[in-house]
Amino acid sequence: MLKKFETFIAAIIGIFACNVALAESVYSTLDLSETCEVQNTYDEIGGSASWVCQGYGGVPVYVAEGDLRFFVSFGEVAESEPAAGQTLGPWNRLGPTIEWVLEEGIPVATILRWYTDIPADIAGEDKADADGVYHGEVLVITQLGKGRTCHIGYVDARSNKNPNKLARDAAGLLAGIWDCTTSPKLLGGGGLSLGLTD
Repeated sequence: MLKKFETFIAAIIGIFACNVALAESVYSTLDLSETCEVQNTYDEIGGSASWVCQGYGGVPVYVAEGDLRFFVSFGEVAESEPAAGQTLGPWNRLGPTIEWVLEEGIPVATILRWYTDIPADIAGEDKADADGVYHGEVLVITQLGKGRTCHIGYVDARSNKNPNKLARDAAGLLAGIWDCTTSPKLLGGGGLSLGLTD
């Protein structure tokens, strides 16, 4: 059933992408040491921390790290949004650029590249690099909006030919209508960057 739903979503994106006006994209830098301020540190739980950063148009960006995984949320109450509790299963770190997808000049979604580390015993020895790890790349699409800032879906950037376009098409089609009680979906093919091997 899950596979059918994912196929349905991919088909919808493919059918309607060419009919949807191209969403405008703008970019901002995400640098925890330069463009962000430390909000809290939690030495008692392994040096975890949270930051507040400045996003496009003054939109606050909340970043937290714990157990070698990151969490990113957006908006005035970013820490209370569903996205603040969402991360990827594998150990991960964040890319340096946030893409903001705009509709009529208003940010409706973001796309951020997350880097993941998949151990060879999960990824397979033949897929692992010389250091014994498969280094994945995932484009995380996040819907914006008060009370509904959450992950829409994931694109395995190492397994799809045009991952950025796929992510933008999904953002343009689904942002604003996505139900945050629904689990984010893998869009396109692949999945090893997310630790999925089936």
